[in-house]
Amino acid sequence: MKKRILVIGGLAAGPSAASKAVRTNPNAEVTLFEQGEHISYGICEIPYYISGEVDERGLIAYTPERLKERKGVDARVLHKVEEIIPSKRKIVVHDIRNGMSREEQYDRLIVATGSRPRLLGVDGENARNVFTVKSLENAFNIMRYMETEKPKRAVIVGGGYIGMEMADALRHRGLEVMLLHRHSLPMVGLERETRERVREELEKNSVHFVAHARTQGFAVDKQQRVTHVMTSDGSYEADIVILSLGVVPRSDVAQAAGIRVGSSGGILTDQRQQTNVDNIYAAGDCCEVRNLVNNKSMFIPLATSASKAAWVAGENAAGGKATFKGVIRAIAVKVFDLEVVQVGISSEEASNSGFDVVTETITAWDKVSIMQGSTKVWIKTIADRKTGRLLGANLIGAHGAVLRANTLAVAIQHRLTIDQMQQWDLAYSPPFTPLWDPILIAANATRKKLSP
Repeated sequence: MKKRILVIGGLAAGPSAASKAVRTNPNAEVTLFEQGEHISYGICEIPYYISGEVDERGLIAYTPERLKERKGVDARVLHKVEEIIPSKRKIVVHDIRNGMSREEQYDRLIVATGSRPRLLGVDGENARNVFTVKSLENAFNIMRYMETEKPKRAVIVGGGYIGMEMADALRHRGLEVMLLHRHSLPMVGLERETRERVREELEKNSVHFVAHARTQGFAVDKQQRVTHVMTSDGSYEADIVILSLGVVPRSDVAQAAGIRVGSSGGILTDQRQQTNVDNIYAAGDCCEVRNLVNNKSMFIPLATSASKAAWVAGENAAGGKATFKGVIRAIAVKVFDLEVVQVGISSEEASNSGFDVVTETITAWDKVSIMQGSTKVWIKTIADRKTGRLLGANLIGAHGAVLRANTLAVAIQHRLTIDQMQQWDLAYSPPFTPLWDPILIAANATRKKLSP
C-alpha cells in the first residue's frame, strides 16, 4: 500500500518538502494543500517586481500543473486546512471554491504553513490603499493600485528589511517616500553603526526617515482610501501605505492539534524536523530553528533556512534519516547602492548569551584602490575573548559585501577562531580583490583587540 504524505502550505517550504518526499520515496502519494491561488513563488523578489526590475513571470517557480508534471506532487490551491486530528491521522480541508469541507487521511503530515504579516490593529488598516508585502496577491494588488490610481506619496510603516527594499522600489518608481519607524534607527537587530549608515543611505536617496513614530491610526476618505497616517507626533499625508512590521508564525492549526510551540509561537521540532506529535513534521517560517552560535531556539524566518529544513522534513516523512542542525543566521538586504549584511549574532545578543564580547571595525578597499570601480567595504566583527571564536559580523559595501559575508558565515558555522581566519589563503587579483582582503584585515585588527 502506498504511503500517503500530506503537506499543508504551498509557498516555499511546502513544495520543497513535497518534492523531496517524492524523490526519497517515488512510490509515495504526496498531496499539497494551499489556501491561496498560487504556489511556489518568491516573496523575496516582490520588491523588485514592484520596482519594475523583474516581471511577473519570474516570480512563480511552479504552477500546480508543472509541479505535478515535473515533481510528481499533487498540489491543490484554494484548499484551506482547518483542523489536524492526530488521533485519526486525518486533516479537515475546506475547498474555498465550492465551500465544502472533507477529511483527508495521512500516514505522514508536513506542516509548512509559513508566517503572516504583523499588523497594527488600528482603525483604517483595512483601507484599500494599505498593503502588506507577504504574498503574490499582495504584489498584484499593489501594482494594480499604482497603475490605476497613480499615487505620488508613499508612507512605509516599519523599518525592517522589507521596509528598506520597498523604500528603494517606490523611489525607483518615482514616488515620494516617507518611512515611519518606532525606533531611533532602522533595521533593529543590526549593529548601531550599521543602522546609522543605513539611515544615511535612505536620506541620501530622498527617503524621509521619521524616528520614534508610533502609528496610531489612519484617516480614511469616502472612497475607503487612507489620506493621512496618524502618529504619536502628528499626521502624514499618504496616497499609498505599506505595512512592514515583520511577520509572526502561522501555527494556529498546529497548536490546536497539540503541537508544541516556542515563545515566538513557532513550532518546535527536533533535528529531523519532527514535532512532538507522532507522524507530524514541520518546516519553514511556521517553525523556530536552532541558532548554532548561542544554541538558542529562535524565530528566524528566512528562505534559506526554510528550504533546508523542508528538504529534511520531506526526506524523513518519506522514510529517510536526514538531520538539520540549525543556522547561524545570514541576512542580506539591498539598500539603494549598498549591500547590507549580517551574519551570526549581534554584539548585544552575544553579551546576553554570556560571551565576553570583543568588537572591531575596519574600512578597506574591495579591490586594489587604483583599479577602476574600486570602493570601500566596512566590516564590524564580533568575537568571544575567551575562545577567540568569531560570533558575528556586519558588512556594508557597494560591491562584494555579501560574498565576503558568506565567507565569514562559514567561519562562524564551523566555530573558527580569529587566529585560524588570519591564516586563510585567499585569492588576489587587482580587478577583484586586494593583496590583503578586507576580511583578513578585519581578522588581524580583531586579533589585536583579543590580545591581553
